Amino acid sequence: MATDKPMLNAHVPKTDIDTRHKVIRFGTVRNAPSEKEAKLYEYLHQRADLQVSKGSIPVGFYSTLQLDEGYPIYLETRFGGYDLDDEPVGPQYQATWKADKEIVPPLDSVGDGWYVSLDELWSAVLTFFEKKGLLSEESLEYLDADPFVLFGVDDKLTQQALIKLEKFPALMCEESVPVEEEWSYYLRIEPSDDSMRWLVRAMMETELPKPWTCYKGIGSIVCYLRSDTGQVTWKHPFYDYFRQLRDFCRQASKEEVMQVRCNRLLWCYEATRVETEHDQEPLVSPEYVARMAEIFGHDVKESGCVVRNCKAQLKAFANAYRTKQDIEIALINNCSKMLDRDVAKYAEMVKHWSGDIKEEMKFDLKALASGEMKCVNCQETALCFCLECKDYLCLKCYAELHAKGSRREHAPFCLVPCALCVQQPAKIHCTFTDKSLCHKCYAMKHIKMLPPDGKENQPKKIDYVDQYNRYAEFAQERSNRIPGRLGAVPMLDENAYESVLSTDWHPFYDARGVKYYHNFATRERMRQSPRRVPNTEDAGAEIHTPTAQDVTKALAETQDSMDAGGTAAGFMTGTAGDVTDMGATTGSAFQGGATTSSMKRTGPMALTGFDSLKSEIPAAIMAAENPENRLLRPPHRLHAPMEVPDSEVKMARFLPDWGPVAAKRLCIRENGVAAE
Repeated sequence: MATDKPMLNAHVPKTDIDTRHKVIRFGTVRNAPSEKEAKLYEYLHQRADLQVSKGSIPVGFYSTLQLDEGYPIYLETRFGGYDLDDEPVGPQYQATWKADKEIVPPLDSVGDGWYVSLDELWSAVLTFFEKKGLLSEESLEYLDADPFVLFGVDDKLTQQALIKLEKFPALMCEESVPVEEEWSYYLRIEPSDDSMRWLVRAMMETELPKPWTCYKGIGSIVCYLRSDTGQVTWKHPFYDYFRQLRDFCRQASKEEVMQVRCNRLLWCYEATRVETEHDQEPLVSPEYVARMAEIFGHDVKESGCVVRNCKAQLKAFANAYRTKQDIEIALINNCSKMLDRDVAKYAEMVKHWSGDIKEEMKFDLKALASGEMKCVNCQETALCFCLECKDYLCLKCYAELHAKGSRREHAPFCLVPCALCVQQPAKIHCTFTDKSLCHKCYAMKHIKMLPPDGKENQPKKIDYVDQYNRYAEFAQERSNRIPGRLGAVPMLDENAYESVLSTDWHPFYDARGVKYYHNFATRERMRQSPRRVPNTEDAGAEIHTPTAQDVTKALAETQDSMDAGGTAAGFMTGTAGDVTDMGATTGSAFQGGATTSSMKRTGPMALTGFDSLKSEIPAAIMAAENPENRLLRPPHRLHAPMEVPDSEVKMARFLPDWGPVAAKRLCIRENGVAAE
């Protein structure tokens, strides 16, 4: 039947229209799965000259029209989807106006501003403007026309662009520059595909070769112009290269993609080195280290532990690339495993030192007191638990493992061994013999050896809970006391920890070979080592530079204390709670006779370890206080280079023919001294 066929959208013709539209986005032609739906996205238009035009209604079409009142009016299309009966709806239309794009006609409680029929929408728009009196009669007369013609849908240029866009891709640019999503669609890559995002960004960062330039054309399409020949095209000069690279990466393995990206990284560096030969930064720079870490799936802002190996592997890749112009897949695999291992080690270290592992290790006091726990070293019955090692040990193994080093100061929680079997923990204490015994030994052996009056004494139960609380308190006090011991921190050279400063600051060298430090998290750079920072415990104190008089006074006070019974070692090393360097020990002199405790309240607190200050007075201060103590002195002359003594001048007047040697001898004979 004729009613079964879909009807085309027929529009009333009008006389010639002065088109003012500007197409912002052409959109795309809907590839409908059925013929019935395809006809809904087509139009049939009869012009004023009785010519019939036929074309496609694009999806995502966006056009604007400037009114005489200064307001723009917009028309946009979208895919309508399907209704509840799974029937195609067709294209939908929406009209907006003004800079903030107000929907016209205004939304009601039922509609959402999108219409299935463009004629119905346009009639509602004209009715709204006419009732509100927002436009003049001339504007209303101009808008009373076919919206397909007004906004450029029924335009030869629009239809030609839609046909061309089906065959050739084009880069859209609705803003001033194309965004990453527009580049993704240009390469036929979904924006949500994270594995191919690097390829999109690589094409975004690629500069156009000479003599190519680009501009934004009709429909927000980027056009590329070759200035020497005048050729204009939608095709990027490097589009074929990135398209082939896209097809390769979709079929290649993960390691092969990493190999291609590493080769491109070094190729890009070589290309920039040729262009900027004099101002080229080294390959081992924060930029290339961050890009290399990204290739292997790591972010240096979060995983700063991979920076050190990234720098080393970058050098190895550069050597292989310059030798063979290619990086072998074996190097890629080794680098990937190495960086993954670094991240795993760092995560384990953070987990350990943050206390997560220690929190998981719970101390089972009941099982230990019952003799159920085994020694981790010899598998015998454990009789103690180290509160810092978090290990169950027997008394013998604990003594062997904690005999040397810092383990000697660990706080163990030891049980009382049975006096008879010496293997099981004691549970009761005999008040008659004053011995601690386990239940088995007390019931089977010890009770038989007691006299009748001793058997009547009730044994006392050993309370291990109270003992554990005392040991835990002791361990906590010790852990809080150790960081305050300044003498325990060794003095090391700064270069000993340069390569492992932290996960934030990392050393690099610029093009002049000068070292600087870069922070990947904040993108900061500084010449000074981040280890040399002011004391954070007393940041507001004023720094007082000691003078030679201060040092002399401090030495005199120290000598007096030594004569009174002190030692020189005490001056240099200090006690457990004092500062170890001379600058802090003589702080009383530097603060005008104040004590050490008052110095800590008024001046900057002493730094120790890597942050410690110099103990000697700077040579510049000593030279300024006493110039005669300078090690290097300028030449001391009695006269200027062009001056001569008066005696030599007088003799030169009377003896013009004599040489300088003869004149000097004469001066010696007359004056008795040699002229300088």
